[in-house]
Amino acid sequence: MPRISQSTTLEQVEHILGSGSGILDFAVEGENDYYTWEDGEDANWEIEDVDCVKNVEEDRFIMFPEGDSFTCEVETEEDESRVRCWCE
Repeated sequence: MPRISQSTTLEQVEHILGSGSGILDFAVEGENDYYTWEDGEDANWEIEDVDCVKNVEEDRFIMFPEGDSFTCEVETEEDESRVRCWCE
């Protein structure tokens, strides 16, 4: 899984796997691997336009978009990192 280590925008995110430990894995259309962002338990992320959320495992859940896909902005600053996702 490629780790996100610099600010980027991910488009055509089909679903997002999340955990209570502050890890988000983004499934991008046409890609074989997830893109992984990790920031800890107090992670700063906001996911809008979620159609449904399902539990995958004990501490893992999966979020599906209301539309065809999410667009996700990932900001990685030295003192603060954040993720914001929405449907267009």
